[in-house]
Amino acid sequence: TSLERAAAVIRKADRPVVLAGAGVIRSGASDELRRFAEGLGIPVAHTLMGKGSMPWTSPMSLLTIGVLPGDYDLAGFNESDLVICVGFDFVEYDPRSWNPRGDRRIVHVDSLPAEISVHYVPEVEVTGEIAESLRLLRERIGKPRESAWAQRTRGQILKRLQSDVDARAEDRLKPQRIMWELRDILTPDDLLISDVGAHKLWLGRFFRTIKPNTVVISNGLSAMGIALPGGIAAKLADPDRRVVTVSGDGGFLMSVHELETAKREKTATVNLVLRDGGLGSIRWKQMARFGRTEGTEFGNPDLVALAAAFGIRGLRVERPSDLNSVVTEALESTGPIVVDVPVDYGDNPFLAPGT
Repeated sequence: TSLERAAAVIRKADRPVVLAGAGVIRSGASDELRRFAEGLGIPVAHTLMGKGSMPWTSPMSLLTIGVLPGDYDLAGFNESDLVICVGFDFVEYDPRSWNPRGDRRIVHVDSLPAEISVHYVPEVEVTGEIAESLRLLRERIGKPRESAWAQRTRGQILKRLQSDVDARAEDRLKPQRIMWELRDILTPDDLLISDVGAHKLWLGRFFRTIKPNTVVISNGLSAMGIALPGGIAAKLADPDRRVVTVSGDGGFLMSVHELETAKREKTATVNLVLRDGGLGSIRWKQMARFGRTEGTEFGNPDLVALAAAFGIRGLRVERPSDLNSVVTEALESTGPIVVDVPVDYGDNPFLAPGT
């Protein structure tokens, strides 16, 4: 059977790694994925849309992969000899990025058959309910493997992230610092919704996720402006849950009119707006490719005053040391609130692999 063949391939691999996608969360298979990984000593890297499928605190967690096309080396994929794709969709992380030669051995575990391409040809497909497939595979593989490689890789990832946060200047609000501190401010059950822009890449890498269904990131089509209306919808669906949205100023202004909806519907969301006066991601990519920018800068209204014009309270972070206290104050609000957070995207080039 496909289960027996998949189990045999995984047993023979020296350094298998799991690539977990959004399907793990949507199918409710996160707990079984953790048992599979920790029980067998197989590390897990998750996509941006798969954040929360594996808690970052697990010794088998390699955190997020797919922030940029070539960052598979950060999660040890360059050293692995087998990729076990679980609940994974092409739109989450193009296989051309992590399997450019098309020669990686792949086991596909999903509720749907694999979508085949030159860069994604599974050796074995296990099609069925994801959690049950993982349980049956775990039973058939049986013996856990020695996990020194996984521990070393995880240690390198955490060291790199922590050193990047620690090295940020105290007088500038860097996105690494913002995303790292947000994890310390929010509870494991709070819902974080990300808009699309440069901040999404930093959030994907530096916001450490503990539980499934606690981070929503628009990827694939990557629709700018999703965070504010998405936060309203989330609060209407689950009024007792704290909801925080993170937008760039570009994405926020694309749907700022929805502040009227938030006011009218009394949806108590905290809307963080990372303000840099431009389209940070596009600016960075234009500089990298052309050495100049075009059409990426714009002026902002006073975001606190703009919120007030909608009858909504606004707060502003003035210094890095204010972030914790201002966001904590915002979370106590009984209505929607806008938090203006100036951000310095000067480190965007360092997101690229090898920098």
